[in-house]
Amino acid sequence: MNVGPVAVNTSDGTRTLVGGLVAGALIGVPAAAAAAIFESVLHGATTLVWNDVPDWFGWQEPSWWYVVLVPALAGVIVALALRLPGHGGHSPLQGLSMEQAPPINVVSVLAVTLIALAGGIVLGPEAPLLALGLTVGVVAARALRATGPQAMPLALAGAFAAMAGLFGGPLPVLLFFFEAVSASGRVPAAVVGRALLPGFVAAGVGSLVFTGVAGWPGVHEQSLGLPGLPDYPTVHVVDILWSLPVAAIVAVAIASFRPAAAAVAARWSAPVLSRLVVAGLAIGSLAAVFRGLTDRPVDFVLFSGQAASGDYIAEGSAGVLLAVLAFKGAGYLLSLASGFRGGPIFPAISLGCAAGVLGSHVLPGFALTPAAVAGIAAGSAAVSGLPFFGAVLATLLAGSVAAETAPIAILAAVTAWLVGLGANNAWARQGPDHPDVEPDDDQRPDRVVGDEEEVRDRAQHRDRDRADAGPGGLAE
Repeated sequence: MNVGPVAVNTSDGTRTLVGGLVAGALIGVPAAAAAAIFESVLHGATTLVWNDVPDWFGWQEPSWWYVVLVPALAGVIVALALRLPGHGGHSPLQGLSMEQAPPINVVSVLAVTLIALAGGIVLGPEAPLLALGLTVGVVAARALRATGPQAMPLALAGAFAAMAGLFGGPLPVLLFFFEAVSASGRVPAAVVGRALLPGFVAAGVGSLVFTGVAGWPGVHEQSLGLPGLPDYPTVHVVDILWSLPVAAIVAVAIASFRPAAAAVAARWSAPVLSRLVVAGLAIGSLAAVFRGLTDRPVDFVLFSGQAASGDYIAEGSAGVLLAVLAFKGAGYLLSLASGFRGGPIFPAISLGCAAGVLGSHVLPGFALTPAAVAGIAAGSAAVSGLPFFGAVLATLLAGSVAAETAPIAILAAVTAWLVGLGANNAWARQGPDHPDVEPDDDQRPDRVVGDEEEVRDRAQHRDRDRADAGPGGLAE
């Protein structure tokens, strides 16, 4: 994750600290409200495209040609929307970014990701929600005339609140940002907690906002969940033993998507419009073929996978789950490589869940509940590089069996993190994996991918800018 320059005044007094906490609480309300509006619009657009329109045609399920056409049409519209200021934000190949951008850029970020996600592209809503929250925080910080050390914590407060509902509460969000900011090295360790306190308060207030509007007509909150997990009264040794290799396999697969997609993108020398349309056609075809082979809905392959976790848990066929990993994994790879915008985390979590459930079907004695929890912990830790976040997220999603599955979630997350580091090092030895060979996120939509010399020059220019920025502008 890219973390922008963060400055914290270590000499802040109690009055300044209290003022920051009050400001964080105030920012949490509009940030969470904006996130709820975006999620509701996304849900409405997805329902219109994939439920209402097929109903108008009298279909019980979307026709195969419709499944193929919609993601391709989304590619056409995304290519046009990428011409807006900001070009839709950064590429999901670069993970999530907490670097501030001009507020006007959020328009293109929301437009591009809304079209892509409603069109069935295999990416998540966490990237646009993060950008939206940061924008609300930046605008609020300017309105409060916060400058220097006080501005960045308030910007992060907006991001905290916007993502509180998505991750199921303030605690996973806190771990997510705490690990990301700490790992960046841009905040002194002694003041990390103080820097993130306004955000923590904002996340709590944001959770209250999501709870308060949950029953309102037309409001829809997208959040992770694991419905249908069987009861798990106690930990078994066999589950611990199986969770480790499953986590390692998940980590190798998840950690390979980004460098593999970056390699594809660097060699895919075609205009952005062509890449997006071809990728959309391929993703739609994958979903249609999957449905034809398994007699399962296309939702198993399309979208971020947030809503499909319960279906994966309830799935009784190992063959279907294996097909999910193959077809959804291919769709995820194409979504990353082609230039679509969205978050990379949620599809990885859903693939980890499917892999864990598959493990419970094929590995003797491996219970379903710890298998699913291990898969989610491994997937989230591997894709984000944040093991604490992965373990806490999987544990909280376990609900009533959180206490029993917590040790397995911790072991799976740490194992995945370690194996993911090894996988990343292995990919790095095979070839460069940094911005000078990846598609540049500032690239105009009428350009082609693969102009490595120009991208390298821009990367060097960014490095010089960071060096000139002083201690607050450390390298990524």
